[in-house]
Amino acid sequence: MAESVVSFAVETIGKLLINEAKFLWDVEGKVMDLQNELKLIQCLLRDADTKQEHDQTVREWVAQLRDLAYDAEDVIEQYILRVVPKKGQNIIKAYACFMAKCSCVRAHGVGIKIDGLRSSISNLRTSMRDYGIKPLNEGKHKHARASTPKLTYAHFEEEDFVGREDSIKLLVNELLKDGKQHRVISICGMGGLGKTTLTKKVFAHDEVKNHFDSFAWACISQEYHVRDILEGILVKLIPDEREQVKKMRDDKLLETLYMTQKQKRCIVVLDDIWTKQAWDSLRAAFPIKDTRSKLLITTRNKEVAQHIDPHCFLHEPQCLSHEESWDLLKKKTFPETKEITEDMKELGDELLKKCGGLPLAVIVLGGLLAVNKWEMVYKNINLHFRDESGVLKVLALSYDDLPWHLKPCFLYLGGFPEDLEIPVKRVLRMWIAEGFVLVDSSDEEGETTMENVAEQYLMELVKRGLVQVRLNLIGNIKTCRLHDLMRELCVFKARHEKFLSFHNIQWDNEREGSSSSKAAEVEATCKTWRLSLYMREIGEGQVTSRVEQIKAMPHLRTLMFFSFGKSTQWMLEQFQPIFVNYKFLRVLKLEHIFVVGGNLPESVGDLVHLRFLSLAKSKFEGLPQSMGNLVCMEFLDLFMDGYARVFMPNVLWKMRRLRYLRLPYYFDVKEKFHGARKKLRLGTLKNLRTLRNFSPKKCDVNDVGKLSNLQKLNVFVWDDPIKLEIFPQIAEFNFKYLRSSSFYFKNHHSLWIEGELNKMSNYPYSCKLSIFGNIEKLPEHKNLPQQLRKLVLLFSRLEEDPMPILEKLPHLVVLVLGIFSFVGKEMVCSAGGFPQLKHLFSYGLPYLEEWRFAKGAMPHLSRLGISHCDKLRV
Repeated sequence: MAESVVSFAVETIGKLLINEAKFLWDVEGKVMDLQNELKLIQCLLRDADTKQEHDQTVREWVAQLRDLAYDAEDVIEQYILRVVPKKGQNIIKAYACFMAKCSCVRAHGVGIKIDGLRSSISNLRTSMRDYGIKPLNEGKHKHARASTPKLTYAHFEEEDFVGREDSIKLLVNELLKDGKQHRVISICGMGGLGKTTLTKKVFAHDEVKNHFDSFAWACISQEYHVRDILEGILVKLIPDEREQVKKMRDDKLLETLYMTQKQKRCIVVLDDIWTKQAWDSLRAAFPIKDTRSKLLITTRNKEVAQHIDPHCFLHEPQCLSHEESWDLLKKKTFPETKEITEDMKELGDELLKKCGGLPLAVIVLGGLLAVNKWEMVYKNINLHFRDESGVLKVLALSYDDLPWHLKPCFLYLGGFPEDLEIPVKRVLRMWIAEGFVLVDSSDEEGETTMENVAEQYLMELVKRGLVQVRLNLIGNIKTCRLHDLMRELCVFKARHEKFLSFHNIQWDNEREGSSSSKAAEVEATCKTWRLSLYMREIGEGQVTSRVEQIKAMPHLRTLMFFSFGKSTQWMLEQFQPIFVNYKFLRVLKLEHIFVVGGNLPESVGDLVHLRFLSLAKSKFEGLPQSMGNLVCMEFLDLFMDGYARVFMPNVLWKMRRLRYLRLPYYFDVKEKFHGARKKLRLGTLKNLRTLRNFSPKKCDVNDVGKLSNLQKLNVFVWDDPIKLEIFPQIAEFNFKYLRSSSFYFKNHHSLWIEGELNKMSNYPYSCKLSIFGNIEKLPEHKNLPQQLRKLVLLFSRLEEDPMPILEKLPHLVVLVLGIFSFVGKEMVCSAGGFPQLKHLFSYGLPYLEEWRFAKGAMPHLSRLGISHCDKLRV
């Protein structure tokens, strides 16, 4: 993990040297020396990271180095922020002011700090080398990792196997097929899922035994030497020629193994193959086409399976059901039949929830219950699963195998509460704000954006079986989560490596002295870089003085608040320390917070390092002018509580690095001086990729046309009467990267007239449209946006059947007919209508009696939902 921190520091300092050279001119040489020192020690860290698990001295050095790398970033960036042009000052004046007033003093001060850091790193490097820490290049590191013996759990025996009948049948059928397809069959999934045990069942199946001539099994992660693996496989395929095989030259061995699989019907298992490199070293020995032989592999990494054969048959076993988990638990706990009491059943149910259907976890649990009292196991379940000989050590192999840039991304997920469906886009933005996502700024155009690269990082974690995802209606990733035991590993590693801390704030009297609170209090006294605050409300009340416990963390980079139950109430004076004590914050997640007494404190403007600020679902009456100081801001979410009106300062235009901006639904622009413009300035935000809740009434539409990198635009209009001039206005702008736009119109009283709706006709961009309110009549389909992909109608009270118009929209994918959108009795869908529609939902249509679909209508429909249409005949 230290390798990750130092590598990110090297990258960050390198970017600062390039992008901020004009502000570092007086200390540039010292900064370069510091970067070089970090590079020198970087090559020692792969060996140090491996050895620190069993060596306290190395562990302390690694911790010191991690802190020094963070300090290096902070010192340089803080210096730049002090000399950057202030509040609209032009660059010439800034330089003059800088040179005249404080150049030498500041440069001398930061120079001393940089020299001190460089000296400390150099001394550490000398100590580590004298201690025997050796530089490892990437190739040696990969080989060392591949040579690690495979860790299996000793009690995972054949008789412990339950369920999976469907998987066995599916895999056996694939193996028995003699066609050219699916020569390679891959079983992919997280550690402990039972991939190897399932493979053994298939390998030993009677039909498989009768179908193939020869059989071989190789475990790739055991003493990974290519010659040994290939020789072992060939000896098993032609056992009568054992002696000849042992004497073969390497090229002859490859040729013989290859031809044996071409001439005979063989099945070869490559169990637990971790890397693409491992396969590449074996590839020449295995025919992929024109053979009756089959290759069956198991891997934790889906990308490895697809690398071996992009057309392979890929099987991903699911976790056990609750019933299957109980069957497995009983087999392990009670070798002989034994009656299970009600108390045991209740405890067993709770314990199995902890296992999350992971077979390895159930087996470990069964072993514990077989020799311990169930009540004691229940009490100490977390301790048992964290035991180095238990589940986590097996799962940790996947973590240890991660490349350095993915480790912090994985550990970051541990800061989110258990079982939470984590919004993917939000966590990707937090990774970017923390500096975990590396993209050359000169390459960041079109599809090669930081967000795209962050998504690639997430997919790598998914392919490796560490993270689970859930898709939205159109197949994009919406949320992610960690399996319960994978989260245990994540939290364990995050704490062990001082990456992340946790603190519970509970203010009911019964829990004042709880062990969890005390543990969190002790943890918070260490040097902390990231903190997750869990605020659990038991009854009514406000946050007590416990928040004082988390004040002394000056180096904090991420602070995340999670409120359970109602939004948490804070007094303003309790809230102030957050902005006073955490000057180096990069990420601040203040969601579901209700501050008694009003505005976001003025001191938020002191958090000049902030890249990510989310106030989503929180309640503040107003935001301060000092927010204009947050010039490093990249992701700003101001979507606050419900429909409350917020007073906004007109300072967002200063945040020129902004990539994502979500505005409140309802806000008024608050100017510092009377008589100034009353619309929010946004035209300077050239780096903005996503703009949400844009209001034509509160913002200047012409500013949107200046956002040259805009990819997603969301417009919200609540007005009476609503005017749709924004469609032709935006249509005039020449956006190079705009991929999607969405419009939400809400009109309580006035009637939508056909002529007004016709203004949408020439809108050229892909869009989603939600209309709330009475509609006199839908316009003809040609007068609707032809790139419309999603349409939501609510309270439209259409009297004429909308289907003849809507079914002609060529790109419509999602259609939602909500409450009182149609008040007629009959709707008819014609043959060939809705050519691209995949999702259709209808609810709250109390007068609808008949809905007819001609043959050939909606040919791609995959999801249909109908509810609260009481008169509809089925």
